[in-house]
Amino acid sequence: MFFFFLIVVLVLLLLVAMLVLLERNILGVDQLRKGPNITGWYGILQTVSDGIKLILKVFLFTPGMRFFFFFLSPLIGLFLSLFNWFFVSVSFVISSMEMTVVLTLFVGSMMVYTVVWAGWGSNSAYSVIGSIRAVAQMISYEVVLGLFVFFFIYNFSSYSWESFFFSNYMGGFFFFFLLFFMWVVVMMAELNRTPFDLVEGESELVGGFNVEYSGSGFTLLFLSEYVNIWFMCAISVIIFFGFFFGFFFSFFMVFFLGIFVVHIRGLLPRYKFFDLIVLTWKVFLPLILFFLVFSFCF
Repeated sequence: MFFFFLIVVLVLLLLVAMLVLLERNILGVDQLRKGPNITGWYGILQTVSDGIKLILKVFLFTPGMRFFFFFLSPLIGLFLSLFNWFFVSVSFVISSMEMTVVLTLFVGSMMVYTVVWAGWGSNSAYSVIGSIRAVAQMISYEVVLGLFVFFFIYNFSSYSWESFFFSNYMGGFFFFFLLFFMWVVVMMAELNRTPFDLVEGESELVGGFNVEYSGSGFTLLFLSEYVNIWFMCAISVIIFFGFFFGFFFSFFMVFFLGIFVVHIRGLLPRYKFFDLIVLTWKVFLPLILFFLVFSFCF
């Protein structure tokens, strides 16, 4: 069993490397410039060489840092990101337990602490502001995300991702499309990706909550972010498409959503923070509450 888990972790890390390479090439095409094209065959080893370079760099500590939180945050962040995958039941079955949806929500809510600890432990003004934004943004969108999941739990009558996968949601084209669009927007905000990457707003926060990290600490935070991208894409496919079109289509959709998430970075400008919060509480929250009431009544 240990070797099986190790293989899954290695596959996820390889998927992260592939996604980073795809992102850099896609952004190169979007911006009419060359992406990585030197290291390896057509730049295929660029991500690996960058990862080795980051790991070999010095992990710096300054006297003012809160060492325990600063050091522990990247480790817990990557662990929680990988641990989330142990609750997903698709063709690469790891777990078919009941209540896996609830466990996923619990693990996802714990990830907020890693960002907060990283910012507060760094003892830097930019890092602290980034962590404060993280609290406001991630918790706000977790409320909407939780209500989304509750809506699907009510429709599927199950708390297991396995049941979600084999009884996907197809509730009329317009309703399905509207829910899927809302889910994708909330997913992007929960992942802190463009246009909602305000936790790491380089234009005003230099690098956000992780600005003081270097070497292996930054690498672990980076890996946890991209593992979360694959995970959110996977559960999006489980909820909305499931087994309806077969396993091959499911894998294709996960891959397509991953490309979409990184492609958006080259297309949209960053949202203002005020607009981000207003979008949550005044648009998405009333809409998902309406859908919940509609489901209960009909």
